[in-house]
Amino acid sequence: MQFELKHVFDGSVDQVIDAMLDPTLADYLTSHMKQLQDLKTLERVDEGQLVRRKIRYVPVPLISSVGPKKVPPEALAWVEESTFDRRSREIRFKNIGEHHKVRKHLENGGVLRFRELGAGRTERVISGELKIANLPLLLRPLAPIAEQLIYSNAQKLLNEEARVFNDFIKQRASATPAGAAG
Repeated sequence: MQFELKHVFDGSVDQVIDAMLDPTLADYLTSHMKQLQDLKTLERVDEGQLVRRKIRYVPVPLISSVGPKKVPPEALAWVEESTFDRRSREIRFKNIGEHHKVRKHLENGGVLRFRELGAGRTERVISGELKIANLPLLLRPLAPIAEQLIYSNAQKLLNEEARVFNDFIKQRASATPAGAAG
């Protein structure tokens, strides 16, 4: 399934991007989001025009068990592999499930674009594809239902992230003296 989510932040594009690349953001999101159990930057390589990142996310579990089997939070963990292009103000990403069964069946990737709205506001548009693949023939009809369920929960997580991230942007702006670079 194709998807698109839009969020608006209180800050210029440069302020939003600077906040997004702030090394303290992961800890801030982890401590302020209810739907996120853990967030760690595994790798960050700044090549000037490009910033390549690997970030591990562990959401709060959607379900605690499937029948008698417990579902540990780590089973739902994924690693975002992304490249931020400063010139185009775009982040291309691919989310890769850590658990081998998730990795085998879930394909997810896309792009985040940032644009100035004026009056010190920035829009972030996340677009991409979420696909359940490689299912046995009899389970294939369930793929659209699974995609919608995953998307619905991802949407809730990203909406919460946007709210908390906007608070982070405001906090950084109030901590930066007027006229100073953020």
